[in-house]
Amino acid sequence: MLRAVRFLFCLCVTLLCLGCHRTQALPSAYLFFTSDIEGVFWSRPEPRFGNEMTGGLAVLKAFLDKQTLPYVLLDGGNWYAQTPEGTLSKGEYFNTTAASLPYAGRLFTDKDLLYSWGSLGSIIKKSPFPFILSNVTAGGKTPPGAKPWLIVPAGEYRIGILGVVGRQAAQGKRRTGGLVVQDEIEAARKTVGILQQKGVNAIVLMSALGAADDKGGLTDARLAEEVPGIDVILSSNLGREAAETQKVGRTLIVYPGAKLDSVGQVGLFFDKNGQLSNVQFEDKVLYRRDFGEDASVAEQIAAVRRNARGPMNRPVGKLPQPLNGDLDGESTLGNWAADCIRKWAKADAAIMNADSLRADLPAGEVTQYDLYEVYPYADHIMFLDIKGVALKNALEQGLSVPHNFAQISGLRADYNPQAIAGKRIRFVTLNGAALSPTKVYRVAITDHMLAGGAGHDAFIDSLEFKNTQVEVRTILRSCLAGSKEPAAPALGRWRKVE
Repeated sequence: MLRAVRFLFCLCVTLLCLGCHRTQALPSAYLFFTSDIEGVFWSRPEPRFGNEMTGGLAVLKAFLDKQTLPYVLLDGGNWYAQTPEGTLSKGEYFNTTAASLPYAGRLFTDKDLLYSWGSLGSIIKKSPFPFILSNVTAGGKTPPGAKPWLIVPAGEYRIGILGVVGRQAAQGKRRTGGLVVQDEIEAARKTVGILQQKGVNAIVLMSALGAADDKGGLTDARLAEEVPGIDVILSSNLGREAAETQKVGRTLIVYPGAKLDSVGQVGLFFDKNGQLSNVQFEDKVLYRRDFGEDASVAEQIAAVRRNARGPMNRPVGKLPQPLNGDLDGESTLGNWAADCIRKWAKADAAIMNADSLRADLPAGEVTQYDLYEVYPYADHIMFLDIKGVALKNALEQGLSVPHNFAQISGLRADYNPQAIAGKRIRFVTLNGAALSPTKVYRVAITDHMLAGGAGHDAFIDSLEFKNTQVEVRTILRSCLAGSKEPAAPALGRWRKVE
């Protein structure tokens, strides 16, 4: 009898522990975070995910409709500058197409100030959900349509939210009116103190610092070190495709990636006393095949895109034959684009990454919209002074970057793709002469490549850098308009050898 009682007691304890384990397997609530949408708010084939149809607000809405746990949805800004659909509306599309999504709050970045504070202030005022601006004032007050902090429910828990914009947002900008961006650390400390006094269960900071690669700038990691009490920092304004995370003390820093092909998901785990016990991040890819699309949002997006095509359909040039790209090798489109950049820059060489060329150019009349489709980014051209040995090493390193082959102009390279990494390039010439290891060359690339965003990150070994502040698309448009009917450049700049 005693043995049976003991067995039943042990069984009950085991089942109770298993039950506790099951309840902890799921979070108490979620944070969902988007940022750096950059005007790419529709579903499209995404090379990073095997050209599966991914992303967009309509898929995000369908994904959210399937959620069964409480959640808070936030956006970190930089929402329009890379596409004609986003740019022509100056970001207004987010106030309309995203209005039916249950966003709790938004932030803006320096890129959203492109059309002056008057334009951005109007968007903030008309936004269907508040901007959370803890260190931004206009005329000495929190801007209409904004709040210095926010407390939102997530089931039975209260989430305190603050938003911090980098002080560089207003620096060098024209027509900023009475916009003032205050010290980020001081404002964050003050606002965290207010939220703690309000008794929230977790504190979330949205950050638009955008200084992860700037050694002199304030980073999210330093902000976490300087301001205790922050549980999660949701980072934006980095313009990187892939999601990133970092842990500083108790603070989880999350960057969800750009262009809305996925959404950042942060699981919040609270104990029985309502204390935050754990946070977990997952990059949720928005596969259309898995979640479908919200029909109403999809139709609104289609209407915005149709309206954008009107003013963008003006021809800028003509091609006698199509120019096609190739992610895994040399292409006529890549050669043409690299040639355009080298000639404009009057450089010894120019190098582009294939993945930035997102569509082919058709034969016949080419419109401004076609150029946006080909290069949907606001990247600028950089001048590099680089020694021959470093240039060869950068080309060699680029051969290890999958699906992002370097497109070159002014250069010829013999290489063996089957050789081990670091030994693939056999010989390089520049304008017909062998590349000299010690000679310094002037090379034009994009700021995106220099920052390592394309995987071709060895160009950082250059001697000097200069940002021209001229967009790639502007150069391609001038190049096309300045030629009557440019022929497709011949292939053979990269030559395979044994």
